[in-house]
Amino acid sequence: MSFSKKYPHLFEPLQVNQMMIPNRIISAPLGSLTDKSVSGIGMIIRGTSGSVPGPRSRMAPGSYCFANMQESQKVREQVVTIQQRGAKAEFELCHVGQYAYVQPGDYAIGPVGFVREDGIEVKAMDENMMNEVADAFAKGAVDAKEYGFDMVMLHFGHGWLPTQFLSPHYNKRTDGYGGCFENRVKIPIQIVERVRQAVGPDYPLDMRISGFEYIEDGTPIDEIIRFIQLIEDKIDMVHISCGLEREIKAMTKMSSTPYFDHKINVQWSQKVKEYVHIPVAVVGAIMTPEEAEEILANHQADAVVIGRQIIADPFWTSKAIEEKSEDIVPCLRCMNCYNQYARNKDRHYGMKSITCCSVNPRYLHEQSVPAELSKAKTIKKVYVIGGGPAGCKAALTAYERGHQVILFEKTDVLGGQLSCSEFDKSKQDLKRYKDYLITQIHKSSIEVRLQCDALEDIDEIKTGDSLIVAVGAKPISLEIAGIQQKHVMDALYAYGHQNEINQKVVIIGGGSIGSELAKLLCHLGKDVTIVEKSEQLCSNVNEHIQTGLLEKLSECQNLKIFLNSQCLSIQNQSVVIQNNTDLQVIEAQSVIVAVGMQSRCDIVNQFYGLVPDINVIGDAKRPGTVAQATHDGYYAGVSL
Repeated sequence: MSFSKKYPHLFEPLQVNQMMIPNRIISAPLGSLTDKSVSGIGMIIRGTSGSVPGPRSRMAPGSYCFANMQESQKVREQVVTIQQRGAKAEFELCHVGQYAYVQPGDYAIGPVGFVREDGIEVKAMDENMMNEVADAFAKGAVDAKEYGFDMVMLHFGHGWLPTQFLSPHYNKRTDGYGGCFENRVKIPIQIVERVRQAVGPDYPLDMRISGFEYIEDGTPIDEIIRFIQLIEDKIDMVHISCGLEREIKAMTKMSSTPYFDHKINVQWSQKVKEYVHIPVAVVGAIMTPEEAEEILANHQADAVVIGRQIIADPFWTSKAIEEKSEDIVPCLRCMNCYNQYARNKDRHYGMKSITCCSVNPRYLHEQSVPAELSKAKTIKKVYVIGGGPAGCKAALTAYERGHQVILFEKTDVLGGQLSCSEFDKSKQDLKRYKDYLITQIHKSSIEVRLQCDALEDIDEIKTGDSLIVAVGAKPISLEIAGIQQKHVMDALYAYGHQNEINQKVVIIGGGSIGSELAKLLCHLGKDVTIVEKSEQLCSNVNEHIQTGLLEKLSECQNLKIFLNSQCLSIQNQSVVIQNNTDLQVIEAQSVIVAVGMQSRCDIVNQFYGLVPDINVIGDAKRPGTVAQATHDGYYAGVSL
């Protein structure tokens, strides 16, 4: 029975073995435990990087989390934090096998022996090693049980050690542990049996597995189902994910980028559910309570696992309980929260490498950023100039602090550059964030003045106590012969005026904006050419977004790409480019310039000296990302 009329399936209890989960919402092992523990989530998974004890068995350097009193005490405190408001606590057991981080001179283990690209030896596991690993899983499960966890999740997905035996992609053994399905499942089954024997029949066991690995020689779904059927008398729930952690193309599905649909794994969970008799949970781009309810109502799964959306808004569940889904802060699937797991971290630099949440400044900063803002002791009259993401976030934060806020926007709509999301389906998450900001503005008492140029109201602004300038940026203009012609436009204009774009299109600039626009126009049937001066496309975004976007571009048959090239001139029906040392003429009925943005310093500087307290934020300060705009806006508003 469920108490919720709007989401009856979502808030129905779920029994797993002898344990009753209060609702069908499970939090993936990401983000702050503190916020999630008070928000009504049914079960919270405690992720770990050292969950299987013993040498050569860790995901990352560091001691086993139950290895000493100090570390185990921290884990116990986490269990209490999760359980204090009725949530169930689940512990993730993981062994990464051949991907283990080891010290120089040490080695990793896996189903087959080889030398990795980083020079680390991977030794093929013999039966003694297999027994050690199975025992390590069993000890980890017993330790988790002893420290109060309600359930243990065996991580058999994403390319970790059990997958390395189960998947033909990894398992190239020629003995009794490789080849046919019956051989490849031996070690995964051995681990499950050893764990079940150790924890007893009544302790709940979960297993995460990839329903589809998104790689040519991966494990087919029918074998995944057969494997689950072989062990469903020993586990109590199965948790369907997809992809592989260390294969970057498969990883863009495992933690899907904006270029892929929501609910990416329900097709696999539904197939599994048709053939097994234990509860089936599903993870993967489940963004809204409505999507979660639909999955459960359609019997595509018995529980939903929410990951990055809970990072974006840890109070997702409590807002769903109150039937206020419009107040949920949307996740952009920007993958900035995943930067900490990036490969080749030594090659990463700049803002695109910072681990953060684009829409939740509190993420990873729980000690310094409060969950609820206190009211300001002195109420101020605050003018915010600009209604893009930075200006809207600043206005909302200042309003939450209790200030009188007046928001100026020169155009007739709020949203700034986010307005381009109205014209591209792949920007659905960005559109949701734009709509969220506007909704929150409308639900507040913030005074909004549209189609209002703040420079015409200087005398009024001088009466304010504080001024926040968020006038955004403008497209960089190039000095190219012929750029002033009518068939040349900037990328932002192009999004809203697609009817003016002719069949043969040349896009100057292959950053994320130019590449995303190229993808859209190709899907609309245009013949598109990208001219990019550097040696790669999308170099301004993190590797996950870059990989996902490049994959989508590779599917465009009507796209040509010129790297290490620059446009020399624009003619009436063509452009002249220099590609290395060669000159080429490319047909171009429309030309779109997408080479970046520059701050409106000429406008910004006119606001200085009007009030004692002025703060320039977002693109007006430095062209950047939604994350920078949101964080700038938050800190500008909270400091008042």
